[in-house]
Amino acid sequence: MKNDDLILMLQNDLKNERKHMLFYLQAGTMIQGLHREELSEFLIKESFEEHKHVEEFARLIVQLGGIPQQEVNPFPTDLTCPFEILKYAQEMEQEVSNLYAVRLRETSTDSGNAHESYVHLFYEDQLQDSQKTAL
Repeated sequence: MKNDDLILMLQNDLKNERKHMLFYLQAGTMIQGLHREELSEFLIKESFEEHKHVEEFARLIVQLGGIPQQEVNPFPTDLTCPFEILKYAQEMEQEVSNLYAVRLRETSTDSGNAHESYVHLFYEDQLQDSQKTAL
């Protein structure tokens, strides 16, 4: 896979990581009901974890010669029910885990391209993090 293709793939996934970061931050401030304090703390903590992912994707894009874009995939901003928030978070994390499994297949060639191999390892780590949250 060429660097331009790797960068485009990473840019598309960066949109999801920004979505996750902003969703958790929004949900952490919007949550209502019983146990809202504990759940808010959990959600805000997840937002910080996603911030790390955003930074990792952006730095990798720069390393490959690109400029990280600032786009964000859409997400619901009006959820206040703890059940709905946690359900959406689980679905969102499972969706991205499945996507990263696809990315691993897409970058698992024996092309001898060091950048592609590095991106492959990067997606392995991302899959592990997302799967832990989804479960």
